[in-house]
Amino acid sequence: MRPKDEGPGAGGQGAAAHALALIALVFVFAPGLLSACASSPAPPPPVFTRAPTQVNAAAASETPAPSAPPATGTASPRPTSPPTPTSTPAPVLRQLTTGGCCVQPFWSPDGNEVWFIDRPGDAQPAGVWGVPASGGEPRFVTDRLGVFSPDGSLIAYPRAGATVVERLADGEAWRVPADGRAVLFSPDSAQIAWQTASSTLNFDRRIVEVWAAAVDGSGARVVARLIGGALLGWFPDSARLLVVGREAVETDPVLGAVDVASGVLSGIVRTGNVRGAVVSPEGGWLVYQVAFSGDPLLDGIWITRVDGGNAVKVRAFGAYRWRAEGRLLLVPLEPGAASHRLVEIDAGTGIATPLTDPAVTAFRIAAGDWALAPDGGRLVFVSAVDRNLWVLELPP
Repeated sequence: MRPKDEGPGAGGQGAAAHALALIALVFVFAPGLLSACASSPAPPPPVFTRAPTQVNAAAASETPAPSAPPATGTASPRPTSPPTPTSTPAPVLRQLTTGGCCVQPFWSPDGNEVWFIDRPGDAQPAGVWGVPASGGEPRFVTDRLGVFSPDGSLIAYPRAGATVVERLADGEAWRVPADGRAVLFSPDSAQIAWQTASSTLNFDRRIVEVWAAAVDGSGARVVARLIGGALLGWFPDSARLLVVGREAVETDPVLGAVDVASGVLSGIVRTGNVRGAVVSPEGGWLVYQVAFSGDPLLDGIWITRVDGGNAVKVRAFGAYRWRAEGRLLLVPLEPGAASHRLVEIDAGTGIATPLTDPAVTAFRIAAGDWALAPDGGRLVFVSAVDRNLWVLELPP
């Protein structure tokens, strides 16, 4: 399994991005996953809090960033050393693996290791391996491929048409009522959520039911029913789910939060063609993309407060992860550039601050294969040049 392109990839956030990637690898392509949509009484009527989506031109300005060097060749990662006390702080780039080994890197819950999918040799098992973030020999973690809980104690995977949750410490496993579908663990690792769909052919017209249950599968219930919608993830409080869709055929799509206990849907943004929505680490901000709307002023990356207010359009476009509350890390899409670069977006203003200079720190991320450490201070990626794992230490 090897990446085929060198783009920075779609937006996402840390463990959530990894979970969605593993869902695609493990659940979507497994047989027998398209079971019938379960029925349940409709949830309570939604309640909306609308957030405007006009461009805030003054707030969306980007701090000028160094230009990437001319595209005269492919930039190779170069290990860098920590700066001396008298020099300008620069990111530290460090190689973790050799031999073009790895795909799908993500961080252990404590941030001490980078985990990845690999089979080092014919005599070694395929599965999840880990390497110390400071460097060292890889170790085998598990042969299970699935979605890990945020605390790293559980993993969910498909087996014989069922969805199984397993405790890694002792191997105890149990079925949950997702019927082979992918599940998303809540941030506190105590609940799971999944979706069923009435059709796989017409996304805009299909009926989607969003389900939630305790992590042992008990208390399974429908918490939302949407048209042309999808479950996007959990809020950090483990009490709300981020969803997108329409309540009725004639209404506009809404991006909003569903209260798991009551089923009440609170709208955050009303606009079509939304994708890539991710909640900030403390739940105060939401970043999302609008694409193919037909309006160039509307298309792009937007940031808004979850509790309402003006949405701010980011002038740059590319792949993103939340680095911290109110701080968005972005890899700008710059076709033809010899190196990727990183900028940090202030959620309140949309202003971008450069974090790397391609003339000093040259690197290329393969196929959007990158992840941020839990503390937001380090980035791991698969190099598009040598297909090895590299860690980039970011400035504060």
